[in-house]
Amino acid sequence: MNKKEFIEIYLRQKGASRTVVRPYPFLWYKLFSSNAKPCLFESPWKLFVWQLVLGTVTWGGGMWLMVWRLQEPNIRNLYISLLFGFTTGLWLSLEVLYYSKKLKITSWSKWLSDHSLAE
Repeated sequence: MNKKEFIEIYLRQKGASRTVVRPYPFLWYKLFSSNAKPCLFESPWKLFVWQLVLGTVTWGGGMWLMVWRLQEPNIRNLYISLLFGFTTGLWLSLEVLYYSKKLKITSWSKWLSDHSLAE
């Protein structure tokens, strides 16, 4: 078991959700096997902005490919995409805040040194 797997299993056993123990954006790190820190140790504001941008682009692009390109252009579609990105970003950042307070997590380097997993 490598360090990344150990950290994920340890945090899941402590009660953290599956979403916050993986790095963000999840697919990017999975495809390139990166060893980035879990969402739980990222800034909630940073995660909110990332999800706002990526969620808006993903939702808007997907909806345009499936539905919206067959319709007349409408500003409402842009608002719907922004609402989706905002909502999912808010959800992710609040989830990270909740679990970081629940598990009393302050910083990545301090947590690693406290658990003898120094980088």
